Amino acid sequence: MENKYYLAVEVKPKNYFPIDLFNLKIANSFTSTNLDEIDAFTQKFTKKEIMNAIKEANLLEVEDTMPLVVIYYEKKNTRKIDALTKDNYYDMWQLLNTNYSNKVFVNKIVNFLNNKIDIQLLNKIKNSESKNEFLSSIGSLPYLIQRKLYLYLYE
Repeated sequence: MENKYYLAVEVKPKNYFPIDLFNLKIANSFTSTNLDEIDAFTQKFTKKEIMNAIKEANLLEVEDTMPLVVIYYEKKNTRKIDALTKDNYYDMWQLLNTNYSNKVFVNKIVNFLNNKIDIQLLNKIKNSESKNEFLSSIGSLPYLIQRKLYLYLYE
């Protein structure tokens, strides 16, 4: 069963207010629970623009300091990841492309992916003989794992 993801505002620590994107003028009737589609939507706007749209829709009294997150449910718990916006976005592929031959960098990725993916794919990433093999191996990961890796690399 596919996991559902929701754009949300973290009102207090571990207290989330999910946003129905359909209610936001900037969404133009867009609504989705797919992470990659939510990311594509949020990356078109800055955090401030999204927060202002939430204010305009009278969905919630928001403050600019409140975190904008994406929430999902995993093992009966609500999990969060940072929302990607115009002002919270980095080019992971450029970073991977530049640092694929740096053993410390690759080891950091391997340590992160350990126990998250199967051992054959992990070994393929770890022992990549070319940049293309390395990048295609990372590209073959499920989107959620790629996104968590993305956030991990930029912490």
